[in-house]
Amino acid sequence: EYSTDDEQHIIAASDTSCADVWGENNVISSVSMHAASTSANASDDRPDSTSRRRRRAGLVLGATCIAFATAVVAVSTRIGKSTARDIRTSAAAAVKSASSPPALRRRLRSLYYAFDADDEDDRDDPIHIVYASDFHSIAGVEASVRSVQAHASAPHRVKFYFIGDDPLPSLPEVQYINLTDAAIKYNVEEFTNPNYERKGKHKREEGVKINTNAANYVRFVMDKLLPRSASKAMWIDSDTIVRCDVVQLVENTLVDSDFVIAAVPVPGPPLGIFPDHRPDYADIRWTFNAGVYVVDLKKWRHEKLTEVMRKFAQKNREEVIYKFGSQPPLTLTFKEDFEHLPTGWNVKVEKATDEQVEDACLLHWAGANKPWNGNGEHIEIWNAYDTVDESVEDLH
Repeated sequence: EYSTDDEQHIIAASDTSCADVWGENNVISSVSMHAASTSANASDDRPDSTSRRRRRAGLVLGATCIAFATAVVAVSTRIGKSTARDIRTSAAAAVKSASSPPALRRRLRSLYYAFDADDEDDRDDPIHIVYASDFHSIAGVEASVRSVQAHASAPHRVKFYFIGDDPLPSLPEVQYINLTDAAIKYNVEEFTNPNYERKGKHKREEGVKINTNAANYVRFVMDKLLPRSASKAMWIDSDTIVRCDVVQLVENTLVDSDFVIAAVPVPGPPLGIFPDHRPDYADIRWTFNAGVYVVDLKKWRHEKLTEVMRKFAQKNREEVIYKFGSQPPLTLTFKEDFEHLPTGWNVKVEKATDEQVEDACLLHWAGANKPWNGNGEHIEIWNAYDTVDESVEDLH
């Protein structure tokens, strides 16, 4: 219902309002009362579009104002941690209730994650992001890396790793790890699933054996490939575009948690289990897609999960439990024991509505069609990150 001009007017009005309330003594009450009164005054029940637009504008105004105050608190040394957490809580409630334009919702979500009062001392720690692919998906990896860089709140802290056949041609800052060397050194072939082979569906990928492709399995030895000092890492598939801040996501994930892994929850049992073995996993009501996840590497190492995955893959060769590749060892090992990431952090493009696509923090072309092959939905979003040019720089 909004035009670009409408959205700009809302943002301008909310910034002005925040400047007005910031001068008050009680920041929390001033901002919260302003949001509540604005929403209430705009909550007209009349069915006409003008009324609905005013109501939504009121909600957006209040939510943006609270989120703006949260961001100010993040860089202020004059306000205590407890006050900051209270404002952050208010921001969370406002962001959840605001029926705002998609671009503004992403803005509010990023502002909400802009402050974590308990982690101030770790602000210079690297954020480790890992990709892997063979030469068929190089274009996808490069576009995804650029999208992460474009939206990171602290790009200098993001440390990228690419496990592949050759270094990324246009991104020399990405640390390269030779795929063949890693596969040989850590016996990656033992994780593969030769019982049920699937071939690539794209013209450029004819003959690519997905279930025995080493790039699909080096995720299981991330703990060995990354520095021992790396406490957490985020795995991102090559067929993705990121449109929110990975720095804040990783920092605020698996904190004071017993979980080893965090991913976007998917309702239902894990896919790809053969009928004879489905009763063994019938109690699993929530699973996840392994294309995007955050992992606690210290816990992974402590629990020796690389070897757990290896033994599970070996068991599958003997008993033929599942037909897919790298996903079943993760989902069938962790079952429901994983931290839930916000759903916007793994939105499958082929199955998503236009609104879900617009609101997504991470778009995932998980189906047969890949944008670098010139097919698939919403290619225009991927194309914005395909080459290094001013359009990408403008996304910062």
